[in-house]
Amino acid sequence: MNIQQFQYVLAVVDLKNFEAAAEKCFVTQSTLSTMIARFEEEIGIKIFNRKTKPVSLTHEGEQIVERLRIVAKEVEAFKTFVQELKGEMEGEIRVGIIPTLAPYLLPLFLLKFTSAFPKLKVVVTEITTAEIVATLKNRSLDIGILATPLHDDSLVELDLFYEPFLVYDCASEKRKKTVSPEELDYAKLWLMEDEHCLAAQVKRICDLSHKKAEKKANLEFRAASIDSLLKITKANRGATIIPYLASLDLRDEDKRNLVPFANPVPARRISLVAHQHFVKKKLLKELQRIVQESVSGAIPTSKEKKVVKPL
Repeated sequence: MNIQQFQYVLAVVDLKNFEAAAEKCFVTQSTLSTMIARFEEEIGIKIFNRKTKPVSLTHEGEQIVERLRIVAKEVEAFKTFVQELKGEMEGEIRVGIIPTLAPYLLPLFLLKFTSAFPKLKVVVTEITTAEIVATLKNRSLDIGILATPLHDDSLVELDLFYEPFLVYDCASEKRKKTVSPEELDYAKLWLMEDEHCLAAQVKRICDLSHKKAEKKANLEFRAASIDSLLKITKANRGATIIPYLASLDLRDEDKRNLVPFANPVPARRISLVAHQHFVKKKLLKELQRIVQESVSGAIPTSKEKKVVKPL
């Protein structure tokens, strides 16, 4: 038996079709079928029920495939280990980043990171916190960039920076130099959609106050992006809460609506997150270094901060 046979079996399992699996593996269908048949003959177990459409696994085959996936991951880990020993990094890395961070953070570091690893294909996707956690666990995603802590023992978190929140206030004619959560007019506050962790964080900030208020307007809008949130807030002379990086590209007239929070400043902790068995640890550390260097000086630091949990 050999690793190539393992790959052929897993390709058929994933695609449920011998012809499609052969195309994926760049071999003829007869070659793939012969190699799998030899493997089945060697171990004395039929892995596939070829009479079904699509092709299915036998009961014993299901258990064999579970083991083959473990072996495949170990082989990939070994290849990565050798690459790191040689100072090389090739292949593909899949990165997920939350939408309320992606358009503001990615331009700061992504070009520098990809330039540092020219042989590495970097695939970046904007997805929510819940989706990042789920895909990190099923190993279809390698690294997440999101707000933490997540309190999940199966995941490893590497801190990047603390991003303070700001109030974007289009409701007040006279703005204070700083504002506390208790001073916010919640009746005029606009929020993101609930699926975004930013919505949960804003609610946590507001929960610091015991003041209660209900919207009197007959309009309720849940924004899917910070850009939409800012526009609807401005149009309705309301207020909202945004993370600091989202304020950097605002026009000067919009920046005049920004009000910092008084100490302790509510902030979100941004981290790299990976599965505890993620093997490209040097790559993870290098990404951490590049991101931290890229945001250094761009974000104000405050000793008096209150970290707002994302979930």
